[in-house]
Parts: sequence; structure tokens; C-alpha cells
Amino acid sequence: MKKVLLFASLFTITFSFGQSNSLSQNNITAVPFPTPLGSSLGLDEIFRFQAGAVTQLSGGTSDFTFGNTDEWFSLGKVPAGGQTFYGSRFQFKGSALVTGYTSASPAKPRIQWIHNGGTTAKPLEFIVGNGFGSLPSGGNPGTQGTTKLVAIMTPNGANTYFGENVDEVFPFGDNNVTSPKVGIFTKGQLGLSINNFNGSLIAPEIFGAKIRVRHVSDFGYGIFSECSDGGMSTGVYGKAIGRDVSTGVHGISINSNASASYGVKGETDATASFNAGIYGIAASTTGNNFAGYFNGNIMTTAGTFLISDAKLKNEISNEINVLEKISLLRPVTYNFNKTDGLVLPEINQHGFISQEMAEVFPELTKDVTQPVFDEDGKIVSDISYKAINYTGLISVLTAGIQELNTELVEEIKSVREELSSVKDELAEYKANDKIRESLVQASREVSDYSMEQNTPNPFNDRTVIRYQLASEVNQASITIFNLNGGFVKDYPLEENKGEITILASEVGKGMFIYSLTRNGQEIMSKRMIVR
Repeated sequence: MKKVLLFASLFTITFSFGQSNSLSQNNITAVPFPTPLGSSLGLDEIFRFQAGAVTQLSGGTSDFTFGNTDEWFSLGKVPAGGQTFYGSRFQFKGSALVTGYTSASPAKPRIQWIHNGGTTAKPLEFIVGNGFGSLPSGGNPGTQGTTKLVAIMTPNGANTYFGENVDEVFPFGDNNVTSPKVGIFTKGQLGLSINNFNGSLIAPEIFGAKIRVRHVSDFGYGIFSECSDGGMSTGVYGKAIGRDVSTGVHGISINSNASASYGVKGETDATASFNAGIYGIAASTTGNNFAGYFNGNIMTTAGTFLISDAKLKNEISNEINVLEKISLLRPVTYNFNKTDGLVLPEINQHGFISQEMAEVFPELTKDVTQPVFDEDGKIVSDISYKAINYTGLISVLTAGIQELNTELVEEIKSVREELSSVKDELAEYKANDKIRESLVQASREVSDYSMEQNTPNPFNDRTVIRYQLASEVNQASITIFNLNGGFVKDYPLEENKGEITILASEVGKGMFIYSLTRNGQEIMSKRMIVR
């Protein structure tokens, strides 16, 4: 019905202007009204053109050229440079809008916007509204309407942009060379929404969006996302809620009885000189800046590495005198409190207290303040705490072990020297042993005397020596000598039978000879060792 009205309107306008509008009326066939044609289609046809073209030339030359001042339209079948076009063309000062078919192969329907490529070429606009636009100067108030720009197609590169208030020259603050082929510019609303639902359990992989970029340039990005200027900015936010296996981005994974669910899944084919499944960059290493933040456990099937190349360091010095500092640390076992916004271990832990570590090694601690989000991902509060760089503590503990090893080596060396001295003294004693035995035998019979081996032997505190004298003797002594025969200490015996206690503090460390003597004459001797 609208098409019939358009044709009727065109006819009315053309008839009014007469020959001045260059419309030939000779080929017009009038159908007697109200006899309908095409009644089988339900048409109430009141007017029909013969085969050919309907045209109107409002300005420019008479041959319907493509000049910057030409204004005309054609409707119908028109020859066009070796092909035949059937449809409509509206020409206005170096720009035209064409809809219809062409005889060129393939004969597909088209909507084509044509321009001369000059400075006068204007973008093609897609507009919705409740009227024909704002009120022109001196126009009819009844023609006024409110319109909104939906999309434009630019003359340079045929770039198409969706959204309101799109800058025709710099639609995204860039330029015509780097402007996207398709762009979306919105204000305060969702820019793009994709909803893909497939309820089949045997369907292949389902993608909300799939992007593939192949390039031979220096840099290529599958997705480049930037979010800025707000209180909270997230470049990419994703949520995975899976029954079997699901993946998302932003590190949120909700496991709904799933066998696997991934908040972020990165993959590389390892063909480049540098490959990373996920690569993060932090603005700095101070404050609350992290290339990656994980609110929960971290698992790796291979090694984790920290940069430690000598060429990247300066002021390198050895860790020294760390044993005293290590002794100030307090290793503890503990359990975490349940804290909103943090996913903490629920089993017994082993480690240190950050505040105590900060007093000894402040460079191994870091103050962290992180936001707390609600279920919708909005910040509702924050939480502050201290964290420990346990990796950095490894070198300190290693230096402590090395210091202990050094002390142990020195101690072993000292013991060896002491044992060597004892061996020398023992060898000297053995050399003189026969001389002492002959002196004892020459003194008198010793069968009426007894002196037991000291107990314990060796000792480091005290030891006991039991003795017995001949019946007619009630006074003698036990005398301590070193291995060189030098006098050390004498213990008088005032009873015929008994025991004495030797203190290590009284004689010192080493190997000694203790002898039962009477009137300065040695009766018998034995050896003892003091540690």
C-alpha cells in the first residue's frame, strides 16, 4: 500500500510541474478507476507505469550526471555502464543512495551508497525518530521531530559505526587510518550484548563470540580492551558457571557441581621466541600494584621462576651475621579467621607473623589494601593486611645454614686438635707405663690394697673412686697426675675403706692418671678421662 501511495504521490507531483520537470507522460497508461488490476494479489491498483524508468531532474545537467550540483532520482529499469540496474537511485550533490538489483553476476539485491570521494562526500546515516528532524528555519512546526543517530557509514574506508554522537572524522578519537571497520560508540549503556543459548547436551562447542586474527605485522591482538576514568575499572570481566567444563575471564569461577570450571584459561602453541598463556603487567612493584592477584590457592604443574640474573642487579653483597636475626623469628602454626573478601585456607598452617617479620626483615613484608566486592562485582568496602615474601626468606635461611656449617667445621677442627693432643699424651704415657709398673712392684706387695676404676668414665661433671687399704694402714691418699707426670690434686684417705668424689671442675679436661699412694709411694694407678 505504501508503494502505491508513493507512486501516486510521484505522479501527482510530476503532473503539477508539467514539462518543466522533464517527465514524459506519453508512456503513462491510465487504468480506468475504480477497475482494479492485480486483484488476485489483493491490490487496489489505481495507477500503473509502463516498462522503463521514472525520473526527476531537480538540478544539474539534463543527462543525469554525477556532479557535485546534480540533484535527481530514477525509479525503474536503467542501463548503467554495461549492465542493467532495476531499482531506485537518489542523487544529491555528489552522493547517491541506490537500492535494487543489477544484471551483473551475481545478480544479488543491494543497498549501495555512492559518493565522489571528495570533501563534499557525507556519511550515510541511519536514524530513528518520531519526526523528520529538528525544525528548519521558517519551517512548519508540524514537521519537527526528535531523532537519534543509530549508525553511520563513513566515506573513507567504508567504516561503519553504531551509536549516538559519533564524530564523523575521528569517531573513536583516532584517525581514518586506524579507525575500526565496525565500531560501537555508546554513552551509559551496554555497548554490545551476545546471548547464545543451546540446550542440547550433544551439541559441539558453544561460543558466545569467537575472534580470529591472522597477521604478519609486529603486533596482533585478538581482543584489546581498555576501561578507564572510573572508581573501579576492569578491562575484561567474565564469569564461568559450568555443569561440566566452563571458562571465563577476570578470575571468577563458580563451580556448580562441575567436573571443571575455569575463571581464566590461556593457551599458547609455543612457536614464538617468547610464549605466555597469560601475561600481566603491573604499573610498579610498590603499593597495591600486582601483575597478577589470586584470591585463593595457586597450583602449577611445573616450576615457578623469579628473575635473578646478575646483569640486572647492583650493590650485590653477601648475607652475613643472620643467625642472630633468624633467632628472633618465631615460627608458628595457626589457623586463619574467616574474612569477607578473602579466600583463605581452612586447614592448619605453618609460617610466620607478618608484623613480627617486619621488625626483623621489613623488606620481606608488604602492606596490601584490596577491595571487597558484592555479588554484582561492585566494591562495597576494602580490607588491609600485611603479606610476607617467603621466597626472599630462602637466601636468609641459606646464609644461616652456612654460618652454622662454618661454626661446626671450626668446632670439629678444635676437637680433632684436642684428640690429637690426647693421643700424643697417651702415647707418652704408654711409653712410661712399664716404668710405673716396675716402681709399684718394687714398692711392696699390693694384694692387700684395692682401687676400682672410676665411675663413670669418661665423665664431664663428677666421678666416684672406691678403694680399700691394708688392715694396718688407716691413712693414705689418691693423687691425680696428668699424662706428663705432673701433679694435679691430692685426695687424703682417712678411712680404711670407702670412696671419694672427683669433680671435673677440680682437675680440668683431658686424660689423667690417678694413683693410690702411701707415704708418697705409689701402690697402684689407673686412667680416667674428663670431657
